[in-house]
Amino acid sequence: MSTKNALLEVTARLFAEYGWRGTTTRRIAEAAGVNEVTLFRHFGSKAVLLAEAIHCQAEADSPPPLPAVPTDLRSELTGWATNHHRRMREHRSMIRTCLAEFEEHPEIAPVAAGPAMESMADVVRYLTAARERGMIAETGSLEAATVMLMNALFMDAITRDVLPGCPVSDHDAIDLFVDLILRALGAAEAT
Repeated sequence: MSTKNALLEVTARLFAEYGWRGTTTRRIAEAAGVNEVTLFRHFGSKAVLLAEAIHCQAEADSPPPLPAVPTDLRSELTGWATNHHRRMREHRSMIRTCLAEFEEHPEIAPVAAGPAMESMADVVRYLTAARERGMIAETGSLEAATVMLMNALFMDAITRDVLPGCPVSDHDAIDLFVDLILRALGAAEAT
């Protein structure tokens, strides 16, 4: 692994644990086994290093795109949602830390949320293609349905371990979220 990649990996891990202030350049350099000069030579500043580490982590959270041509809405959306949910669960500490830092460091919000916005656009594109193929009704906001699905997945993924007592498993919850969206959009297979 290159020094730059090692620094990004260490920085992401430390940021998830300690936040912006606690992730000092000294702490990063020590954890990566380099000196601070090496860190600055590669990134120039702590802010640049943190932004790039957050961006790399956020990209790792992005699921692969949905198929260009929808063929089985329930299966394809469920597979996508399961993958998206799993990735967010794996990186929930980073996500929680980013949320906590957004107010003080608003510049990291677009960096952290960029890949999620790309995923949102992909779901809208997929649902638009499904509508064009007559697989869902002509009415209903595809954008609102996408926001609802992504928000449900997001909240479940990052809070399931801290809010005990959820009446359904994560697998069942994903199936139910997809079912509700398909029903709301009047999917032929949901009726």
